[in-house]
Amino acid sequence: MATPPAGAIQRDTAFLTPESLAMSGVTVQPAVRMAWRDAWQLPARLVLDPTSTQALGSIVEGRVTLVRVQPGDRVRRGQVLVTIHSHELTSAHNALQQAQAGRTEADNTSQLAATAAARAERLYAAQAGSLAELERARASRTAAEAGQRRAAAEYERAAEMVSHLRPPGAMQTGIDPEDVLVRAPFDGVVVARHAEPGSVVTPGASLVTVSRTGELLLALHVPEAALAAARLGSDVQFVVPAFPGRAFRARVTRVSPTLDSLSRTAEVFATVDNRSGELRGEMTAAAEVFGLARDSVTAVPISAIQDLEGDTIVVTGVPRAGGMLLEAMRVRVGRRAAGMAEVKSGISAGAPIVAGAAAVARAEILRQRDARAAAEEGSPQ
Repeated sequence: MATPPAGAIQRDTAFLTPESLAMSGVTVQPAVRMAWRDAWQLPARLVLDPTSTQALGSIVEGRVTLVRVQPGDRVRRGQVLVTIHSHELTSAHNALQQAQAGRTEADNTSQLAATAAARAERLYAAQAGSLAELERARASRTAAEAGQRRAAAEYERAAEMVSHLRPPGAMQTGIDPEDVLVRAPFDGVVVARHAEPGSVVTPGASLVTVSRTGELLLALHVPEAALAAARLGSDVQFVVPAFPGRAFRARVTRVSPTLDSLSRTAEVFATVDNRSGELRGEMTAAAEVFGLARDSVTAVPISAIQDLEGDTIVVTGVPRAGGMLLEAMRVRVGRRAAGMAEVKSGISAGAPIVAGAAAVARAEILRQRDARAAAEEGSPQ
């Protein structure tokens, strides 16, 4: 409501002694001048970051022999999670052995051809050999070197296949050396287990899902009118039922480029630092999205705003000899966000505002005003 003329305002005051002040719980803080930021309160939920979550699938056809983890287990990069018995690894080992033998044979052949070519060079230089013999020796050496390169390439291919099927890493006890190993790609937590020992799997079949839970996403559906606030880099504050009274923070990192045609909302994601591991995916949350700082305003905590017989007031608390003087100040309030209220008139920045136990201060003003009125009525004319 509009602020009434100064002459029409009745001074509503109360005085608190130090003892009363201590018992009341009244606390004072100054009204502040701040850059105002709009805030939108929205429901939200915590989700796993898809860029930090990896579903591990089988790379071979075979039978699952071991699943060494359960959902909730923390794993280290390179840790063996699943083992699979597959003929493909046996075939790869055989191919590697054949490639090793072929490379050894090619190395020997190349060495002999190089020796023969060198001998032909010496004989031809001493005019003890013909040019045709020298050219044949050189051709044999060239062919042998080409064969050596082919054998080396075949060996590398076979070795890579074995490494693909059985990635190198620390070996754990109880694992068959002929089993294909599925290792954790990074440090994280197992969030799902899809395979069971004895099951037959094909390439691409889901085995386990691992996620880096140190970072979660807060998913929000933001109405069209709030998109100016929910931009990249915007701050978000949220609470979850598991930790009542505790606020967590996030920062907007992804905003959908399109709106849902029915709800007229855009999906927005804010990154949450969850290195403590306290938060969990799929928790529900109550979020508050803060826009960019705009015009400068005088503001007080929302808890300081009170109603006094239809007027909107704040209570000031000024130290006086022997206690504190409380006074109700009529104000005109504008926007409210993030626990703060914009005060358009009635007080200035720096005014000592009762923020804690403001309702108690208001009640004390009413009590002492009524006491003064009763005393005046009972006084002789």
